[in-house]
Amino acid sequence: FCNFDKPGRGDHPINCGAWDLADNYCKVHGGRLPTEAEWEFAARGSDGRKYPWGDEIGNDKEHMNAAGTEFSAWEKSKGMNESPRMFDQDDGYAGTAPVGSFKKGVTKFGLYDMVGNVWEWTNDSFATYKAGEETDPMGPPAVDDKRAIRGGAFNGGVETWLDPAFRYFMPGSVSSHGIVGRCVKPLH
Repeated sequence: FCNFDKPGRGDHPINCGAWDLADNYCKVHGGRLPTEAEWEFAARGSDGRKYPWGDEIGNDKEHMNAAGTEFSAWEKSKGMNESPRMFDQDDGYAGTAPVGSFKKGVTKFGLYDMVGNVWEWTNDSFATYKAGEETDPMGPPAVDDKRAIRGGAFNGGVETWLDPAFRYFMPGSVSSHGIVGRCVKPLH
């Protein structure tokens, strides 16, 4: 499922990179990884919508790349046990999809794939928010290798992952087909 240097995958997310690779990629291109708060604001908008596209759940093949019948078929072909499905439809991609393939999943700001396709590294270490950190909280100082990720992935069959406020973590040293970095740049 890794996309780098694979024919026909030039428009797919660049996955299979650990946190430091994503961080360096963004810096080389004049940006940085977003904080968790920035990522969530980009996904939910200024109106605080429940999902990137609005307040209706939209858990179907029109809104995102997540585990549907195509992923179940892939698991079966590999002799694996079937994972939970997000929907009982085929979204056309057992792995990652080309960026922007799910037009109904676009955010208020015109961003695609904020849920589904791949989890996204953030700039923050993962820890429980402290009281008073509900408005634009900054991540804690790095005390271990836990890095916050957001958004769910193509193999996701858990409805909670559709919620842009859902937080999860992975060790920053992990290089996974289900995680990528999204860069941000200043608007000025």
